[in-house]
Amino acid sequence: MDLRRFIINLISNGLSALSGIGLSFFLTPYIVETLGKEGYGFYPLSSNFVMYAGILTTALNSMSSRFITISLEKKDIKQVNTYFNSVLFGNLMVSLFFLAAGGIFTFFADTILDIPIGLKLDVKFLFAFVFLGLIINVSSSIFSVSAFALNRFDKLAMINIGVNIIRLLTIIILFYVFTPRLYFLGLASVFSAFYFLFASYRVTRKLLPEVHFSLDGFSWNALSILVGSGVWNSILALSNVINTQVDLILANRFFGASEMGLLSLTKIVPTALQMLLGIIVPLFLPDLLKSYANNEISKMKINLDFSFKAIFIIVLLPLALFFVFGEEFFSLWLPKEDSIQLYLLSIITLIPLLIHGTIETIHHVFVITNKLKAASLWGIFVSLTSFILVILLCRYSNLGIYAIPMAGLITGTISHLTFTPLYAAKCLEERAGYFYKRILKGAFCFVLLFSLAYIWKEAKLVITTTWLGLFSNVSILGIVLFIICLFLMFDTAILHRFYLKIRGKIKI
Repeated sequence: MDLRRFIINLISNGLSALSGIGLSFFLTPYIVETLGKEGYGFYPLSSNFVMYAGILTTALNSMSSRFITISLEKKDIKQVNTYFNSVLFGNLMVSLFFLAAGGIFTFFADTILDIPIGLKLDVKFLFAFVFLGLIINVSSSIFSVSAFALNRFDKLAMINIGVNIIRLLTIIILFYVFTPRLYFLGLASVFSAFYFLFASYRVTRKLLPEVHFSLDGFSWNALSILVGSGVWNSILALSNVINTQVDLILANRFFGASEMGLLSLTKIVPTALQMLLGIIVPLFLPDLLKSYANNEISKMKINLDFSFKAIFIIVLLPLALFFVFGEEFFSLWLPKEDSIQLYLLSIITLIPLLIHGTIETIHHVFVITNKLKAASLWGIFVSLTSFILVILLCRYSNLGIYAIPMAGLITGTISHLTFTPLYAAKCLEERAGYFYKRILKGAFCFVLLFSLAYIWKEAKLVITTTWLGLFSNVSILGIVLFIICLFLMFDTAILHRFYLKIRGKIKI
């Protein structure tokens, strides 16, 4: 793996993730204070509908990066053009469907959802703008593949930072100039979608000038190959949506808009960590694909192990800190809400991440080897089981709103400890316990980090009742745990290589 390119991509994507997380962190309390938690709850709910729509586009787009990357590796520019144009015009056709479906849903939104009377018009406009932004993003999604295929994730990161800045500025300006309205959040999504279209198109023209967009390059055969391979990814996407994105609708239908708003507030940390995973995990795929395309399986496995270690430090270390200081975070962030309830709901949601977070790139194995069928069927089985369990717990238990994350905890834990590591090992022709060792090591390291953080908190060296105190605690402890993680995860030879590279850059 090219460590220099990886570090550049990692830093740029980390900044991109922080811009998105920062946007939610600073805006959410203001929006809750201005519109109420009931009104705010419809914003993440509308974003969930983008995920629902992604189920259809995944079949076409998910495998385009694989085929385009391999075609570029083989210097087959004609095939690259065919895939690009086929996906582009295929996405335009899908966008027409979303235009009709979005219009129908928006019109009947107050019939489908429990919407307070005073928010009906705002919610409808919100959904209308969100669907418009979705259509623009779907139409332009192919333009992001060039950066992926050439391992230039820093380009995508800069675009995403721009998207978040435009969204933030739009919301601030609209809320400042006009009376705050819920649908302003959707309007901000439209402006940011236009920016993404413009910026990603420019990146494609710069990185791949040999690609020419023309209807003559469209191929039904290429489209069918992509959809045929990607349909199983769509099923995986469906299972993911059922597991993580249907909860707000169920909360709305079973417990009303107020409880849905409460549940939506607990999503900031899970969403932030998923955002980190969504940005960091793809960084490893180009090198894994190239190793597989060149039949360098041992090299691919080395890169896979490296990804596990890197993701642990980037995602699981912050998670350990949140497990210890989460209640203090919510009490400062949303002082008028029940911080204990928000903390407990978040913890229940995050526990499955402890298992699969360390080996998140394991899912790349199914894509790289193009063995998605069994993984997809299992994923949809688990998600449907979880969905049924949620309904049963909501209807017949006394858990209340806790029933929704509890069902995901049960089914997610079982899935991540059984099928996923076993089938991935089979795809790599490894022994059954190949990934279990890595899961156990990750679990041990997490417990160690959590224990050290808890001991530090109990020592009460720094008061955590203010933002300054909490930030100081987390910063000091985070640096200490980061150093410990480096020695736990990497051998001294790799650490020495990192040291030499850093020393060479800053000329120590």
